[in-house]
Amino acid sequence: MSDDLLVEVDGPVLRVTFDRPEARNAMTFGMYQGLVRACDQADADDAIRVMVLRGAGGRAFVAGTDIAQFAGFDGPRGVAYEREIDATIGRLLAVRVPVVAAIDGACVGGGLAIAAAADLRVAHPSARFGYPIARTLGNTLSAASYALTLRHFGHARTVDMVMTARLLDAEEAHACGFVARVAPAGTDLTAVTDELVGTLLEHAPLTLWAAKEILRRVHAAATGAATAPAAVDATDVIDRVYGSADFAAGVAAFTGRGRAEWTGR
Repeated sequence: MSDDLLVEVDGPVLRVTFDRPEARNAMTFGMYQGLVRACDQADADDAIRVMVLRGAGGRAFVAGTDIAQFAGFDGPRGVAYEREIDATIGRLLAVRVPVVAAIDGACVGGGLAIAAAADLRVAHPSARFGYPIARTLGNTLSAASYALTLRHFGHARTVDMVMTARLLDAEEAHACGFVARVAPAGTDLTAVTDELVGTLLEHAPLTLWAAKEILRRVHAAATGAATAPAAVDATDVIDRVYGSADFAAGVAAFTGRGRAEWTGR
């Protein structure tokens, strides 16, 4: 992994920490590549059930891409960069396990794209969200990044965020549904995150995977050549879930008023 990206296995949880607190965890190209490898690690290890993303230092989740990475850029380099970001975000969207982003401080630019690719987000009251590029770098988002932002925030709020460069606070992000939970004042964000992770670990892994995968396909279809959810083929996902030992165990436990022990198989 990148030296600035810490990846730790904590039982069934893969914890990924963006570890450049002196730079508000701004991403280097190596960190983006390390995030892809972390997704590969999660997919390769059946014992991993949840992936958690967090920034180090308490001042930022990820404050975009390190500006030093843009030295010498021109149009073709910009196109290649946005394609690499799209590939990283696409890989995070496709990882088989639920991804939780625990956010404090700045979650902007590429950091907001990473958080948007997570499945669930919890935030400290200090969290701030946005794309301030109109007053900072003067660059642009890719079509895929805009589509993902529209999916979460809607057209009007997306236009407002980009054109005015304003940042949403944690409560506004919660009110529009982007953030699942805001930690109460004085509460450690780790405790709120761990509570959510504990809930996910209690639930049927294949059901969570199926929700992720089918929703990913619906989103891809709606933003690509196909425009209707009916065009999405999820037969393979449905077949796997209904044919699983977990589903059979769940039916048996429910009808017997017991509790299933999920195995992910």
